[in-house]
Amino acid sequence: MQRDELENFVLDKREAFDDAIPSLKVWADIDRELSKRSISKPLTFQRFFKVAAAVAAILVVGGFGGSMFTRWQQANPVAIIEQVNPEYLELEQYYRQQISTKVQQLARYEPNGSFMSDMKKMDQVMAELKEELCVAPKGQEEEIIATMIQTYQTKVAILERVLEQMRTSKPQPKKTTSNEEVSL
Repeated sequence: MQRDELENFVLDKREAFDDAIPSLKVWADIDRELSKRSISKPLTFQRFFKVAAAVAAILVVGGFGGSMFTRWQQANPVAIIEQVNPEYLELEQYYRQQISTKVQQLARYEPNGSFMSDMKKMDQVMAELKEELCVAPKGQEEEIIATMIQTYQTKVAILERVLEQMRTSKPQPKKTTSNEEVSL
């Protein structure tokens, strides 16, 4: 109901509202107030701080992302190897297959425990070389990869020698039954 009364009042007094023109003093006061607002510049500082905060946030996120990518790349020896020597992965696969084949052949002859412990030590050396590769300074990666390849070659050569000695000293390997498995 109040709305109807207000509407009625406005409709009744409409002519009085339309006739009233603000004086020049009112317009001068409005102009002065607007001028005061344009003179004060806290809005500019706010905009500057918003832009500065956005730039800082972008830099922090970019720095963090770059740092994480660098750490991932340093902690990933495969990525380092692919950058330095792409053929290494194929060589590693070849030597691992050769070593696996030789170990299977050698398992038929019952190798002694000291030989197997020596092979485990060589595996530890390879693991240490991979860890060293992750933290090596630029330029030394190639040397470490060459050492890793030499280690594989040495291991294959040792296995071949031991296998040849076993063949000459024990010409008949132990026979495995169909239920036995040869472990690496």
